[in-house]
Amino acid sequence: MSTMNRDELSRVGLQLLTTHGLADVSMRRVAKELDVAVSALYWHVKDKQSLLGAMVDRLLADVNFTPPTGDTRHDITARAERLYDTILETRDAAELVASALALGTGGERMRDSLNAVSPNALTTDAIMALIIGHATLNQQRTQAQALGVNVSPTTTSTFRQALNLVTGASSIA
Repeated sequence: MSTMNRDELSRVGLQLLTTHGLADVSMRRVAKELDVAVSALYWHVKDKQSLLGAMVDRLLADVNFTPPTGDTRHDITARAERLYDTILETRDAAELVASALALGTGGERMRDSLNAVSPNALTTDAIMALIIGHATLNQQRTQAQALGVNVSPTTTSTFRQALNLVTGASSIA
């Protein structure tokens, strides 16, 4: 077993998320994967919501952003697309990110990366809502299709079209 710390807990949590989905990520299950008592986890995270926040931080930690070009619209679009693609790559990640951001337990890298190229907080908030909302729709529809439910697919191209509307309509210089 590797050394147990917050990063290791988040790694195991993300592994469980990918394999089983958000509903099956629990403190008990993480402890079982690490072969430790549940109480041992509380030395590293306050509660399950803190674990979920650490998972979001780990998920977003390795997102590579291109350096700003000075073209605000291009820079925001590039970062938003990269965040969106990262969230879509992991099962239930949109719901995970939404929860951590709502409760303030993680995900600040998302906001910080957009704020670094955004002209204002309102634009950042609108783009974050678009990323999370569209990714949630996409992931839920994908899961429904896997269960045999006939739903219209949500495509990445519709996300990009909506992003163009937001960035074009928000007085971005």
